[in-house]
Amino acid sequence: MILIMGSLSSCEKFLEEVPPARYQISTLSKPLLDAFVIGAYEPLSRSRGRLWESTLTRDIEGLAEYCQLPAGGGTNYMNYNFEPQRNDNAARWTTFYEAIGKSNLIIKAIDDDKSLAENIKAPYKAEAYFVRALCYWWLTRMFGDVPLRLSPIENSDGTALPLTSSKTVIDQITKDLAFCEANLPNKVPEANTGRATKGSAKMMLADIYLWTKDYTNARLKAKEVIDNKATYGYDLVKSLETLYSPSTPTNSEEIFAIKFSQQKALGSFLPTYAFEGRALDAGLAARGISALMCRNSPLIKDWDRKDLRRNWNLIDTITIKGVKVKANLIPSATYMFGKFRDGAAPEETAAGNDYYLYRFAEAYLIFAECENQLNGPTQAAYDAVNQVRRRGYGVDLAKSSTLADFPTGLSKTAFDDLIFQERGYEFIYECKRWWDMVRTGRADAVAKAAGKTPTGGSIARFTLYLPDVELVNNPSIK
Repeated sequence: MILIMGSLSSCEKFLEEVPPARYQISTLSKPLLDAFVIGAYEPLSRSRGRLWESTLTRDIEGLAEYCQLPAGGGTNYMNYNFEPQRNDNAARWTTFYEAIGKSNLIIKAIDDDKSLAENIKAPYKAEAYFVRALCYWWLTRMFGDVPLRLSPIENSDGTALPLTSSKTVIDQITKDLAFCEANLPNKVPEANTGRATKGSAKMMLADIYLWTKDYTNARLKAKEVIDNKATYGYDLVKSLETLYSPSTPTNSEEIFAIKFSQQKALGSFLPTYAFEGRALDAGLAARGISALMCRNSPLIKDWDRKDLRRNWNLIDTITIKGVKVKANLIPSATYMFGKFRDGAAPEETAAGNDYYLYRFAEAYLIFAECENQLNGPTQAAYDAVNQVRRRGYGVDLAKSSTLADFPTGLSKTAFDDLIFQERGYEFIYECKRWWDMVRTGRADAVAKAAGKTPTGGSIARFTLYLPDVELVNNPSIK
């Protein structure tokens, strides 16, 4: 065991290159804890890791009925045939478990420490819990049962760990997030944007309760976020251009996002994956590789052209040197995804668009969905969803709108169907549609209605296969 002494000149580099469990911290301090917590977030925003672009957006968003992927490996995802692509999962698997390992090291160091006061240590421990919870939340939705590692791996013998049921994993996540709620700050300074807050923990809890159909608690947590919007600094951003700006450090709608910047190797690939090869000339991205595009599914066909989100998100023409030309689309695609644009990125690794995991709009939509599930389409449910709709149409948020608002007199089922549709519009290209398809039991029907042809005639599996890297290194998994 190696003992850490003195200062660290580069926490992120240190945490990247050395397995966290090989270290033991002798004396904690606030600066050291701060550095280690930043290091726990680092795998999630590692530009060349491409976690959110190629391994999640391309694949998980690619499972949405409106997504079109290129031929090759994309065909298997289009057909919901996950086994041939099992080792595509290696990068996302190891990245999440790297962040989990760093979080576990921090948690253990804090638990072992006797020098710092508990009120100083608690917020840092809560951040480590949050990062760990976030990773397990993605892992269990993607893979179902996974190894639940809650302590650092001390040696090679520690890699053997059986799978834990998804229910038990989720129970652990909710337990950790309860600690986060109690100990994370209401806000963080702008210099610390991208770090967890009380609102972040509440939103993840709302998301988890929605997934497990615990509508009472999902409604409660979403309402707590809405009711405390002044305390937390949340509000809807009226301009879509501002909301998805590559150069704005943060905004009032951000609850939790993976932060990227317009610097080489510190940015995202989101625009590069969305656009065709002339993206640079069109001022959309530093490069375009047509990794996934949009097909004309019923959701897209039914999208009201008066909805400003449609024009922002769907692009079938580009402008080059003042001349508008038809976009080069992959076969069976009708649009490119326009949500994330950065024509000023210095290179493909350097788009500044942050990757939203939770926005304030989702608090309204979760509340509306759960209120309807519990009590039917009450005025409170209408009021919540109509806030998001009015922003989408560019009208006054405080005034009713015949253009934007849901029609009155809806049945419980009809309201739920429109909420499912509304989430599709609001979160297109944000990696939420597949989860919505699965949790609501609509996946197979919606995919087929969009013209997709699942292998075997129907979607037989809703989770991915564990990659070989885990099967080889973990002898407890058969």
